[in-house]
Formats: sequence, C-alpha cells, structure tokens
Amino acid sequence: MRFGFRDGRGSPQAPLQPEPSNDFTLRFAEDGTFKITVFSDFHFAESEDGIGPVNDAKTAKVMRNVLEHEHSQLVVLNGDLISGYGTVADNATHYVDQIVAPMVDANLPWASTYGNHDNERFAKPGKIFEREKSYPNSLTQNMVPGGSEIGMTNYYLPVHSSSGSQHDAPEVLLWFFDSRGGAERRDWVHSSVVKWFEEKNANLTKQYNRAIPSLAFFHIPISSMFTFWTHPGVDSRREPGFNGEKVWWQGRGYDDKTGHDTAFMAALSKTDRLLATFSGHDHDNDWCFKWNGTTSEQPVAGNGIHVCYGRHTGYGGYGNLERGGRQILLKKDTLDKNEVLTWIRLESGRVPVNVTLNATYGQDEYNPVSRHVGVKRDSMESQGHTLAPEIYSVMLFLFMMIYLPLRLWH
Repeated sequence: MRFGFRDGRGSPQAPLQPEPSNDFTLRFAEDGTFKITVFSDFHFAESEDGIGPVNDAKTAKVMRNVLEHEHSQLVVLNGDLISGYGTVADNATHYVDQIVAPMVDANLPWASTYGNHDNERFAKPGKIFEREKSYPNSLTQNMVPGGSEIGMTNYYLPVHSSSGSQHDAPEVLLWFFDSRGGAERRDWVHSSVVKWFEEKNANLTKQYNRAIPSLAFFHIPISSMFTFWTHPGVDSRREPGFNGEKVWWQGRGYDDKTGHDTAFMAALSKTDRLLATFSGHDHDNDWCFKWNGTTSEQPVAGNGIHVCYGRHTGYGGYGNLERGGRQILLKKDTLDKNEVLTWIRLESGRVPVNVTLNATYGQDEYNPVSRHVGVKRDSMESQGHTLAPEIYSVMLFLFMMIYLPLRLWH
C-alpha cells in the first residue's frame, strides 16, 4: 500500500512522465491538443480474503499499460473505485493509495466521480474524498455541500490554453457529477446539484461572454441511454463498440422506473456547447450515441449531445471484456466544430476502433467491432498471448489464394 506522494523521478515508467511539478493546472499542449484517459469500474477490495489482491494488482497493471501508450494530461476515475461491500474491515480508504499509485508514479493529475459502490457499508465517500485530497495530484472537488446524501463529487474544472492566464476564459470546462446510489438508494444526480449546475454554468457564460465547450462525467448513465438502447437500438455500424448488456439507468436501482433524472437530463440538454457525456457502471458496454429527439418514454431532447460509455477497467466485478480505458482527444482547431475524437485503449495496447463525435456521428458508418476483438477468450490470452485481428484476415486470405485453387484444379 502507498501512503503519501511520490514525484516519480525513480519510476521505471520515466519516459511517460513530464517534468515533476506540483502545478497541476489543466492546459492544452503547445500543439493545441488536450487528452484525457477515463478509467471506470475498478472494484478494488472485492473478495478481499480471496482473489481480490491478485485482481487489484492486475487492475493497477491495466492502468499502467494504458498510460504507457497514452500521453494524457488528465486521468478521470469515473466511479466504482472500491467495492464497498467486498471489504471485511473499515479500511477502504487504504485502497485509494493503490488506485491512485499509477498516476502518482507518472506525476499525472486525476479527477474522480464516485459510483454506487463507493458508498457502501465499508466505503464512505467522505473518507475516500479526504484520502484523495491528501495527494497534490488529486483535482477532485466538492463544490455542492451536503455529504453523501447530495453526493461528494459535484464540481467543474477549467482547461486553459497552453500559455494563457488562469484569469482568461478557459478553452474547455469539465463537469463532474455524483450519481449516488449504494447506501444512498436514490441513484441519480440530486436536484440541488442540478440547480447548482444550471446557475454555475449561466454565471460562467455571463462571466466570459460566451458559452465554453464542455464535457461531463458521471458514473451511472442517464435514462436517455436506456431509451435509445430500447429503440431504435445500437447499430454496430454507426455506434461501434460492445453492446453486451441492458442499460442500467439513473433511478433503476431505486424503483426500476425512468424519470428520476429528468431534471438532470434537461439541464444537460440546455447546456450550450456540451459536446459529450461519459459514464461507466455497465461493464459490458462501451458504445456512444447521439442524443436527439423525444419519445413518449423520453420527454427530454438531447440536442445532439453525444452520450458515451467508458471501458471496464478493473478485474473486480463482473464482465469478460478485455480491460482498458476510454481516451478522449480535444483539438483547439476543431473545437469550433464541436468535435471530439475518442477510442478505447485495451490493456494489451490494441485500439479496436476510434470514432469522431461530430455533426455526422450516428450517420457515419464504421467497421463493426468483431466479437473476438477485446474479449478474454482462453488460457493463452490470460497468459499474455493474443492473436491480433489482422492475423485472422491473413489466414483467410492465404486459405482463399492457395487451398481453394488447388481444390478446384483437382
């Protein structure tokens, strides 16, 4: 377990570290890009007296492997950091040290949202937050008082230009929301948080005399995602990614009904230049869709906001997909087009597919993700041996070019 802060100077991952610094102001790089790595559903501390420690070490390795491939400026921990039901003692805060170690070693800042399993018998959001804030790398904040009843992780972070003053208008705003759940059975963003969000966003728009492009992060998906999943449904050509389970929306854990997050969805839909939202929670899903229109079951129109899953990161919890994280790339020269580039980086280093969230997303066609891509399949792969998708194509080509002509000739 890790206690305190390391600057990473002696870390074996030295090539991916910037110059050690305690200035974690978020800025675009000089080339005009800003990259975010999103991890979600870690489930540290699950089966603490059994396979848990082994799985926790494997989860930390996933994070390190992804960060070695992606030179990100920010890491988002998007909920279910800890399986609060899995510990046998009130020691969940010590798991925070293990969770954040990959970022500490790489001298990277992170920002968290808390999920339903971060608020259980042995995982208390207030204590997790206090432990997080003992690290200078942690940008997680609590801007709406009220404790776990309201949710701990409701806040925003500005992202500035590479050389601009912090007093200048930010290039991008990052919003973080606590979707609660767990011991607090109401698993949706609280109404007081929605009011704070609407007021704060209006004040920032007035302060800077323009709407700032923004992204939003929260653990449990909004119910519009469930409505889309139901009808028209996920088309793997236009919404590529894994669609392996029913959407668990905000409010489903409370009474299995939609509507609890209507106010939150309305606030999101009215946020000018909100480009995309990102959630976790459903371990076997990692697709995105463009939120538009209304239905009788879904009265809130999304106004073209892109709604995305991340990728299951942790070896705790259910799920058979290869672990990894979602990557988000913003470019200053395409922000005016409300464009976001995003892809899944797997722990093996592979990228199954990347998409551009823009005006034509949902109409553009991508190559569907083959079912063998990114799935833990057998003991060979569990030992680190993988058969890349390209090999299948080569084998098929050779079969068609050599074997079939011989059969026809005979």
